[in-house]
Amino acid sequence: MKELTGWFFEACREKKFAGFHISTLIFSAVFMSGCEQMRVDAQMEELCKKDGGGEIYEKIFLPQEMFTKNGDPNFLGKWDANGRYGNGYRITLNVNKIHEGKPTLTKYRYQVVRDSDRKILGVYVWYQRIGGDFFPRLGPDSSRTCPKNASEVLFLRKIFIPKN
Repeated sequence: MKELTGWFFEACREKKFAGFHISTLIFSAVFMSGCEQMRVDAQMEELCKKDGGGEIYEKIFLPQEMFTKNGDPNFLGKWDANGRYGNGYRITLNVNKIHEGKPTLTKYRYQVVRDSDRKILGVYVWYQRIGGDFFPRLGPDSSRTCPKNASEVLFLRKIFIPKN
C-alpha cells in the first residue's frame, strides 16, 4: 500500500493528474451552470408563449397637454407600494419570483384600471431571467426578457393616446 500511495503522490508532484482533475472540475461546473441557464430560458420562453405580451381592452384619447413631447402620459404619479396613480387611472404591478437563485426568473404583470368604473383597460405581462452565466462576469449578470424589449412606457402609449 505504501508503494501505491508513494507512486500516486509522485505522479501528483509531477502534475500528471492534477491538470486532468482540475480541468474536469472546471468543465463540469461551467457545463452545469450553463445548463441551468438554458433550462430557465426555455421555461421563460414557454411561459411567455402562454401569456406574455399585452392585451389592450380600451384606448383612451386625452388632450395633448396630458402628454410629454415624446408622447408619454405625464399625469401618472410616481410608483408607491400600491401602484401608480393619476387623473382617474391606476397602474398596478404584480411581481412573482418563479425561480430563485442563480439564475432568477421573474414574472411582471402590469394592469391599467380606470378608477371611475374599475374597468381594466389593459394588461401587460413580461418575464425576465437574470444571472446563471457560464463564466463569472466583471459587470452585472446577464439578463434576458420575453417578450424582447419589454417596456411599460410603450404599453402605456398604446392605451393613452393624444388627441390631434
